[in-house]
Amino acid sequence: MKTHNMLKAKGILLFSLFIAWATICKSQVSYFGAALLNSQKLEVLKKTTTLFTFQYADYAELEKFNQAIKKTWTITPYKIIKPEELVKYDTLSNYSFFYFDAFTEKPDTTTEVNVVYALKLVTPSKKPKVKEESVLATVNLFTDANTNLFVEMLDQQIGSKKNKKSTLLSLLYNKSSFLNWSPGLLSGYLKQINDGLLTSQNCGIDYQFYNRIRLPELAKETLYVPEYIKEVFSSRLALLPKSGVVLEPYNYKLKFVSYQALDSLILNKDTNIKYVVYTQRSDDKIISVYDSKDDKIIYQRFYPQSPNFEMNDLSEIKKVIVGLR
Repeated sequence: MKTHNMLKAKGILLFSLFIAWATICKSQVSYFGAALLNSQKLEVLKKTTTLFTFQYADYAELEKFNQAIKKTWTITPYKIIKPEELVKYDTLSNYSFFYFDAFTEKPDTTTEVNVVYALKLVTPSKKPKVKEESVLATVNLFTDANTNLFVEMLDQQIGSKKNKKSTLLSLLYNKSSFLNWSPGLLSGYLKQINDGLLTSQNCGIDYQFYNRIRLPELAKETLYVPEYIKEVFSSRLALLPKSGVVLEPYNYKLKFVSYQALDSLILNKDTNIKYVVYTQRSDDKIISVYDSKDDKIIYQRFYPQSPNFEMNDLSEIKKVIVGLR
């Protein structure tokens, strides 16, 4: 069991906010390079050192996380620090940073909870002694039910924004569990952000896309599946998909692997594998397939109002492969 340390909320309080984006991010990884191009903030970013913070439990695997960053992050120099150390960089303008945050949306009568790993840039504002905060990218995290419930309740509570932020940060850095999170998986996320920002592109709403060359290779290769997907699927009583329609089974090679085994394969330069990432986002889900050869996404599909993993999700991948061959 990993040990959790108490977060010194004062140390990172000034850096946290509930993000309010007009565009609902339906990609597993979103970045906003094109939207910020005219403001010159991307050029400002490239001149910063990016500070990476992780959950306190993650620092037990610091070497692997550093390896993951080194493998894919080239847009800026970087440094890994503890969350409470961010306060030392509060008054400096030559830093950007990754941190955990959460925000809610209400597209209709329901409340959607988003827990993200976000890249933020802080720049001087036109107003005296005021800073402007810009979120340049986010990674959607598949978190535990208690965290989702807590974020929703916190958003509805009456109280100072300062205290609510402090409570939120303490939860995310100390107690929350993220299923689609490990050093190897982080390398894939960072690759999308790094390359997207370098080319000044946006990625926000992608209901489905696939690589016409690489995806069909799975007909002869093994698709690696993190064991959390098997565990989440097996823990549910419903055996049939919500639609009631069972698609043709995925009968290409599959292999379920632990986080540790998957990380070793992804971070090994001599091993090229394709692997699935399942992200549950409130009542939605995102199914992605990454290629560790260069950490790029070769398949992604967004399923609205269908949060649970189904075997049909793998069948949909096969359906695309058959159509491309």
